[in-house]
Amino acid sequence: MPGLLAYSGAGLGLLALAALEALQPRLRPLPLLPRRLSTPRHHRHLLAALLSALCLLSALLSAHHLALPTLAASALFLLHSLAPFAFARLAAPPPPPLLDLLLAAAFGQELLLFAHRRPSTAAGIENRYFDLFLVPVVVCLGATLLAAHRPGAAPPRLARAAGLALQGTWMLQMGFSFFTDAIAAGCALHAQSRADYTIKCRTHEDYHRARSVATLQFNGHLALLVLAGAATYAAVISRGNGSPPSGYRMLGKEVQMEGMPLTSQFTLDSDEEKEDEGIATAEPPVANGVNSHRQISEQTPDNPK
Repeated sequence: MPGLLAYSGAGLGLLALAALEALQPRLRPLPLLPRRLSTPRHHRHLLAALLSALCLLSALLSAHHLALPTLAASALFLLHSLAPFAFARLAAPPPPPLLDLLLAAAFGQELLLFAHRRPSTAAGIENRYFDLFLVPVVVCLGATLLAAHRPGAAPPRLARAAGLALQGTWMLQMGFSFFTDAIAAGCALHAQSRADYTIKCRTHEDYHRARSVATLQFNGHLALLVLAGAATYAAVISRGNGSPPSGYRMLGKEVQMEGMPLTSQFTLDSDEEKEDEGIATAEPPVANGVNSHRQISEQTPDNPK
C-alpha cells in the first residue's frame, strides 16, 4: 500500500504540473504570495519544488542501490524549481533559456535513472513498464531543448505538457499494476523492501502475455491523452468563436461608396450597342423624309433647279 500511495501521489503531481504548463497564460496570480512571485510560472515552480523535495526525501531514506541516481535527479529538479525564488531579489533574474537547459539536464538524469533501473534486463515484468516510461521522458527532454532554443514559443510548452501528462497517467498505471491485482494473470509481486521489488511470472507464456498487456495499456493511455487534448482544443476554439477577432469589425448590410448617392444605378453597355450607336450617328440627317445629301446634289450648277 505505501508503494501505491507513492506512485499515485507522483502521478497526480505530474498531471497537475502538466495542467499548469499547458494553461499557464490563462491562470491568475496567487493572492498569498508577493506580486512578483505570484505569476503562473512561479505556480509551476512551487509544485515542482514540492515534488522534487518529496523525491529527494524518499531517496535519502531509501537503502536501494539506485538511491544515489535518484538523489542526483531530484536535486537537479529541485534546483530548477527554486532558481526563480533564489534569484528573486536580483535585478536580473536568470533567463528562461538557462532554466530550460537546467531542466533538460534534470530530464536527462531521469532518463538515465529509468533506463538503468535494474542491473539485469530479465529481472521482472516491471522493466517493461519502465521501458515504456522512457517515451514521455524523451518527449519532455526534446521539448525542453526546443524551448531553450525558442524561448516563448507555445508548441514546445504544449509538447512538454503532453509528456508530463503521459508520465503522470503512466505512473498511476504502474502503481495500480504493481501493488494491486491489476497485473496480468500468472504474475505476482515479490518485494524484499519498500524500494526493492520485482514482478515474476510463472511461465514463459505468462511473461510474454504480461509484456503484451503492458504495451496495450500504454497505447490506451496514449489514445486517452490524444482524445483529451483534442477535446480541450475544441472547447477552447468554440469558446473563442463567440467574439470577432481583434482588429476586425462586422460589415453592415449596405456598403456605400464615397460620394455616390443611394439612387444611382449602374448599367453595363455591350460592344454591340456601342457599334449600333456609332452607325446611327454616322448617317446624314433626314429632313421631311428626304436625304439632305440628295438635296445638295440637286442644287449643283450641273442640275439647276
